[in-house]
Amino acid sequence: MPQKFPWWKIGTREVAVASVLGALSALLEYQPGLPFDIEFPLYPKISWDFTGIPMMISLFLCGPLCAIYTCLIGCSMIFFRGNVSGGIFKLIAELSTLIGYAAFRKNFIIDTAKATVARIAVMTIANYYLLPFFYWKYGMTFEAAAALLVPIAIFNLTQALINIIPAYTIYTRIEGKIYSPKPT
Repeated sequence: MPQKFPWWKIGTREVAVASVLGALSALLEYQPGLPFDIEFPLYPKISWDFTGIPMMISLFLCGPLCAIYTCLIGCSMIFFRGNVSGGIFKLIAELSTLIGYAAFRKNFIIDTAKATVARIAVMTIANYYLLPFFYWKYGMTFEAAAALLVPIAIFNLTQALINIIPAYTIYTRIEGKIYSPKPT
């Protein structure tokens, strides 16, 4: 990572980059439907989206605290639309991906695997308990939630890869342009 200071110290440039990426993530979340939301065929009530890509770019460029900040900005759009349960699920999923990637960094492949496993594990537990909590009035029981765990786990695996791989590709191309050396 290009930052030359500890990850818990955030400079003005990092806040600015994280804010712009958060705005981009919120913008991608604002417009539901194609081309920004693609229905997941195994469970059509959820959809693939690109809102996690700016969050991962923020992690790569600015570190974990800025990525969390970007995530909060991006997910806020879901709450503003009045979808509290969807916002909570999205926030948990994206934070688990970001933290899974950032914890004990090794290399791209290992970190991607950690992030994907973290997202699947955290969301499996969250879905099992929160789906009946939020949707009991629609007949969602723990048994019904358990029946959805495998399709949702497949969704979370693919969504994590959709977030990480393009973000890393973009990061490798823009890294030197955003954090170029200061002129002497």
